[in-house]
Amino acid sequence: MAKKGKKKIGCIIFIVIFIAVIAGLVIFLMKMATKGIAMLSYVPYGEVAVKDLSEYVNVSGNVSSSDSYNVTAEVLQKVTKLNVKVGDSVKKGDVLCELDTTSLQEKYDKLAASAGKAQDAESYKSGILRRNLTDAKNNKASLLNKAQNAINNAISARDTAYDRYNLAVEQYNALIEKINAGEDESGELQKQADTLQELIDELYPKLPSFDAAIEEARAAYTETAETADKLIQSAQDAIDAEQYSTGNDSVDDELKELQEQIDACKITAPADGVITALNVSEGTIPMNNNLMMIENTDSLVIRGKVNEADILRISEGMKCEIKTTATEEEIIPGSVKRIERILSSGSDASAGGYTVEISIDDPKSRLLIGMSANAKIILSKVENVLSVPYDAVRGGENEGYFVFVCEPADQQGMVKVVKKDIEIGFEGDFFTEVTKGDLKEGDIVLTDFFSDTTTIEDGAVIPDPKMMKELKNAT
Repeated sequence: MAKKGKKKIGCIIFIVIFIAVIAGLVIFLMKMATKGIAMLSYVPYGEVAVKDLSEYVNVSGNVSSSDSYNVTAEVLQKVTKLNVKVGDSVKKGDVLCELDTTSLQEKYDKLAASAGKAQDAESYKSGILRRNLTDAKNNKASLLNKAQNAINNAISARDTAYDRYNLAVEQYNALIEKINAGEDESGELQKQADTLQELIDELYPKLPSFDAAIEEARAAYTETAETADKLIQSAQDAIDAEQYSTGNDSVDDELKELQEQIDACKITAPADGVITALNVSEGTIPMNNNLMMIENTDSLVIRGKVNEADILRISEGMKCEIKTTATEEEIIPGSVKRIERILSSGSDASAGGYTVEISIDDPKSRLLIGMSANAKIILSKVENVLSVPYDAVRGGENEGYFVFVCEPADQQGMVKVVKKDIEIGFEGDFFTEVTKGDLKEGDIVLTDFFSDTTTIEDGAVIPDPKMMKELKNAT
């Protein structure tokens, strides 16, 4: 019991001391303000540090295989045996699935047994007609898929157009509010508003055309379906009408074709890889010829989009640093493998971009197909250089560059702002190299700041930015 009492007393003493320190700090800052020392609620700052600096372009995408194989079927028959599932590894030649050969074998046996008879020749013709029927059905699926893609593209284009229009209206209204509030003394906001108004006037008349394009694509889909159904019915009518034939000179060819179809019912892997997509299940008839997808996991890539502003800055062979959520902070090496210098989609780069393929150069990486990844394409890089935050550098090329450094002042809790001239070198995305100047690692430099009461200049005495940040966090 006595020990618990001591712990409580210790906690109370600590709390009292903490409150006293905070109160003393607040009183001290109030005294500084009464003495005419300008106070800032918070002065952003950074530190001089030795860093590796780089300029890069970000690319986001998913891990996929550079080599993929679409496993197809020559005939559409019921799947009697399925030997794989998504994620399975396979070797070239492995039997992936088997299709029902019953009807084909029956047709073959019948044609072979009656090869010298007229009905055998007609059976051969019937086989051709059935194949035509199968082709007509397959063509219908392919054409409808294309027609559906046209609808999807029209919807996407419509949505993009409306998004651009709505964004322009939203930005215009925001600028008008600022102008009406008297925030446009320079007239710059009005110029921006006028530009947006021109864009709105340009986009608005075009919007109905995007809706019309969707309706046209849907009408084309309906027409395609009707045409395909007519072709299927025509093929079926030919089968129904042609049951027999008087010729038998091509029976051997029919038997050969049937045997090839029977052999094709055993689907094998065209290459080593992993099953990444499966469009069939055991006991069902495939909807189309595309049965499954095999991808080579030994050759992985990341495919992502680069906008118009950056595409000309990159080239094949550039090194990349790859990170994923799954591998956390691990940096995986890569390089730009291929650049598609054709806009992927949309009417401009903002709606799509240029596809870039980045190879994963570490064969032992733990990356898996489908993982989302972020890659930095390194445009240029320097290592182990003295640097300051990018927004701490002031001045310009003509008048020279400088930074404001915080040095100890006579007053407790205060620092003196000292202007120091510097020369800069490599400019990274967030930090700038300092090639010359009286700076050392660990120095505190002021970054961009604004104050309603004062402008900080060389020699100004201000509260220690670190202390102000700690006070802000404490309160």
